[in-house]
Amino acid sequence: MKFFLAILSFLLALTPVAAQEIECTVTTNVEALAGDARENLNDFISQVQQYINSYRWTSVDLGGEKIKCTMDIQFKGSPRDGHYSVQAFIGSQRPIFQSGGSSTALVRLKDDNWEFDYIRSTPFIHNDDRFDPLMSFIDFYTYIILGYDFDSYKAGDGTPYFQKALEIANKARGSGNAGVGWEATSQNTYSRGLLVDELLNARFYDCREAFYKYHYRGLDLLAKDDVRARKNMLAALEKIGQLQDRINQRTQMIKLFFETKHLEIAQTFAKDPDLTVFTRIIRIDPAHQSDYEKASRGEN
Repeated sequence: MKFFLAILSFLLALTPVAAQEIECTVTTNVEALAGDARENLNDFISQVQQYINSYRWTSVDLGGEKIKCTMDIQFKGSPRDGHYSVQAFIGSQRPIFQSGGSSTALVRLKDDNWEFDYIRSTPFIHNDDRFDPLMSFIDFYTYIILGYDFDSYKAGDGTPYFQKALEIANKARGSGNAGVGWEATSQNTYSRGLLVDELLNARFYDCREAFYKYHYRGLDLLAKDDVRARKNMLAALEKIGQLQDRINQRTQMIKLFFETKHLEIAQTFAKDPDLTVFTRIIRIDPAHQSDYEKASRGEN
């Protein structure tokens, strides 16, 4: 018996960690569809959710913790049998250290340009070697979510996942059936390809370092030392501001950061004894000036 238990323990030690990292909630809106186009999607939510949540996306042991994310898929139309045009809302969050269960949003974005073919009950199979308009879109954003989550704990740790996303974008650019949204367009138009290009561009790395400092040296420290935490958060915001001044452009990753975080920034610094801090924040993020001014006046 002792010999059997020893062998069993050895075999278990050799078994790779099987726990999955992602807990994604998928929702859909099919009101724009009718008849067969709508009925074809009866299993769609369960298939997408099962695919994301059951696949092993990293080799990292997260200690049983799950990265929580959402994918809200709004179907806009079905121009032909089994083909869909979609608007997707992608979101992710992570816990704030010692906050009593509070969490912070890491990604909140809208992607208007997703088109794919789908036939009910067709199996979802992960394949890194080929581009597929449905599966590769899901893979791309899963890797983006992973990259942002890892970067929030240590600057640069998200790079392997952003590189995976870039590989998908590059395959899309070389594919004849990729659809729009993968090419690197102007700064005024959201593009998956441009976002991941920026995330891996050394010229914009200060934004990723600021992202880490804002979360790990800021939000995660609030419960222990709120004064120091806000000081670190402000330093992170000013680092982003300095980057903007240096490159003289509003990048997609900076725009995404402030669209995701501006209300949290307003609420956090509304507790600062020196509310003139909002003058500095508004200079960095003028797009959300009204929210910062409300916070500075004590308005919700």
